[in-house]
Amino acid sequence: MRSLAEDIRDRSDAELVALLELRPDLARPQPADLTALAARASTRASTARAVDHLDLDHLSALQACAVTGSTDPATIAPFVGVDEHEAATLVDDLTAAALLWRSPDGPVLARTVTDVLGPHPAGLGPSAATLGHALPLDLPTTLADLPAEQSQVLGHITAHGPTAAVPGDPEGRTGRAVAALVDAGLLAALDAEHVVVPREVGLAVRGGRLHPEPREQATTPPSYDPDDVDRAATASATELVALVDELLDHADALRPRVLRSGGLAVRDLRTLATRIDLDEAATTLLLELALGAALLADDHALDPTWRLTTVVEDWRALAPARRWSALALPWLHSLRATVVPAPEDGGRVNALSEGMVWPPVRALRHEVLEILAALPAGSAPDTATVVHLLHQRRPRRMPHQADEVVAALLREGESLGVTGRGALGSFGRLLLSDEAAATERLAELVPDPVDQLLLQADLTAIVPGTPVPELAAMLRRSSVLESRGGASVHRFTEAALRGALDAGWTADDLLESLARFSATPVPQPLDYLVRDVARRHGQLRVGSAGSYLRSDDPTHLEALLGHRDLGHLQLRQIAPTVLVSPAGPTTLLDALREIGAAPALEGSGGVVSSTPTGSRITPRTARPVLEVRPEPAQEVLERLRAGEARAAAQRTAGTPDGPSIPALDPASSSALLREAAADRLAAWIGVTDAVGATRRLLFHPLAVEGGRVIGEVDAMPQTYSLHRITGVVIDG
Repeated sequence: MRSLAEDIRDRSDAELVALLELRPDLARPQPADLTALAARASTRASTARAVDHLDLDHLSALQACAVTGSTDPATIAPFVGVDEHEAATLVDDLTAAALLWRSPDGPVLARTVTDVLGPHPAGLGPSAATLGHALPLDLPTTLADLPAEQSQVLGHITAHGPTAAVPGDPEGRTGRAVAALVDAGLLAALDAEHVVVPREVGLAVRGGRLHPEPREQATTPPSYDPDDVDRAATASATELVALVDELLDHADALRPRVLRSGGLAVRDLRTLATRIDLDEAATTLLLELALGAALLADDHALDPTWRLTTVVEDWRALAPARRWSALALPWLHSLRATVVPAPEDGGRVNALSEGMVWPPVRALRHEVLEILAALPAGSAPDTATVVHLLHQRRPRRMPHQADEVVAALLREGESLGVTGRGALGSFGRLLLSDEAAATERLAELVPDPVDQLLLQADLTAIVPGTPVPELAAMLRRSSVLESRGGASVHRFTEAALRGALDAGWTADDLLESLARFSATPVPQPLDYLVRDVARRHGQLRVGSAGSYLRSDDPTHLEALLGHRDLGHLQLRQIAPTVLVSPAGPTTLLDALREIGAAPALEGSGGVVSSTPTGSRITPRTARPVLEVRPEPAQEVLERLRAGEARAAAQRTAGTPDGPSIPALDPASSSALLREAAADRLAAWIGVTDAVGATRRLLFHPLAVEGGRVIGEVDAMPQTYSLHRITGVVIDG
């Protein structure tokens, strides 16, 4: 067997199914036959994807094969840090993934793998033989006798190289150290300005290991009782729902503007953070959750603002567990992150902006949760442990500033209640595999909503749990939240009660509702406050002139007419009981309330109407996050076998001018031509001309580069664009 293509064609059905499951991209789109499958497996893009998804052990084994030029388990085992049996298993796995292919002399490294690993696999330089460099006769002794400064320089280049620039000052400490290392044969000069660590020296510096540090074992994380974890996670999930609810009220009142570049202004973020008593990072997370759940949206007006959507009331009517899942599920699958790489211009990424979109975060979020799920129940690893385990799983796909990114994801999980005390809770574990079951499990853990409150004489109310939607709506309109937790404390104030009256409630409505939910009679101070605010509410009437202001008390109007804080309204008197202003009704209302007045809004018929609350907008249909689900490998294989049978029949029949040439995509054609060029073999190709006619040629490829293939036809030089090649069959 001399090629990957022949190896793949000779694989059993079970082996082909395993290959398709290990590398699902090979089946998208469906290849015509096994030759096309092998060609696709040889492309750089597919090979890079397969290598990028290797864990650390398999990647180290593949790098060891490239460094040593051998796939013998006994040879590569010391470089990987495993025993020979484990190394043999790793080689078998790499062969199953077609990163190695089987030959009569044993597995062989696929050519494209060498390209993907680059010129310095595992950060090691070329061999001394490749460099034409003479090594010290006794390398271990030479390294052991190095002065400390030279040893430090060599270690630094080995860890971060293997190449380095020669220092500009040859007489400086580093310059002298580099010159001494070159003289000792431990560094090789590439040119007058660069040096490289030969592979043998690099391995010796690393103690014969492929990587600078030995493979560390993750420390055993602290563990908590799973029931305690569930209690903590449930409390966090319940608090999260309450915080988002509170944030929506503040956002509705603030009506923050959308920046011209998109997102939320820093000033508005800080205002919301202050009102909700959280830091900016936690507030950003709540805003992103609200955005992901379509509770908050850009209204796309001429002067755009962030507005609550029509989804809010439906969300508030849901049971607590379903309200949580409406926030957690979009978060799990979101491409948005609260910690993203800094922009190139060094600016700040604003909350709710498109700059928060960072596609790698979805896979990272899933893998961090999978790492937690793989640990024993109750395990609570710290950030360093999770980063270490993440590196074991995906060494080539680690994000920059991995510690910061992972720490942020762990904080988000704790805030959402996916984890409790740092460990994955039972419903957080289910979130990865069965979202509906996760919601059901949380519903079992969350206490039932309460429909009672305790009214106190100091004008506060205590709600011992999560209030039912009707009670929550009443409290949201008529009181201010003072503290949250297992029991929340709400304070009735004049401003809050005016808000309820502005919304259309009457004093009797409020007192009846309070009496219905209270286990005790409404305290007299609260009864008096509600009736007093209602009595004074509406003494001033606002309409439009721009707007008008009228009152049955001329003295009251005269005082307002001379008030210095109302000068910007340009009030003027048109009757003893009427003032007018060019300002709009809303502006007039806000200004009067800022000086302590209690105006009511009046409709065109002279009847008091409710103050217009922030109207809801219909959220735009979110673009679905596409998730490609691989087709069942067995079905793909059946079509491949059928295509292979047809291709074999065509090859057998052939034509007087050579075998039948199957249609291939440019990437597959390129891979086959590279293989033929490397093996110095001819290939039958189909080539389209300028008018679309296809010719069959026996072509001798020499090189594939820049989207073209260079070679010979009948001993004459020829160059073809890859997009004009319809298919390739290697001759012989």
